[in-house]
Amino acid sequence: MGATVYLSAAAIDQLTTAQRALDEHVTSSATGYCLRCQLIGPCPTNEQAVATFTRYGRLPRRTPGATRPQLINARRITAGPDPAADLTRRYQP
Repeated sequence: MGATVYLSAAAIDQLTTAQRALDEHVTSSATGYCLRCQLIGPCPTNEQAVATFTRYGRLPRRTPGATRPQLINARRITAGPDPAADLTRRYQP
């Protein structure tokens, strides 16, 4: 069983600031540039924010669609049932 790890207020502030930076400095799927600073992404601000999350062993929150995939004609698709899952049910002893 894992131990509970508590973060200090300073660490939480750093993670909050890093999350804001990640939310603003998103690399566009269409152009490959940062939407905020227009540098080829990931920009230095984005990399610094990722390093902060890495240092604390945390994962950032991701916003679906933030990279604007519709600009490269990406679209959501629905997947049908998994045929392999059906085979395992059919052949169980």
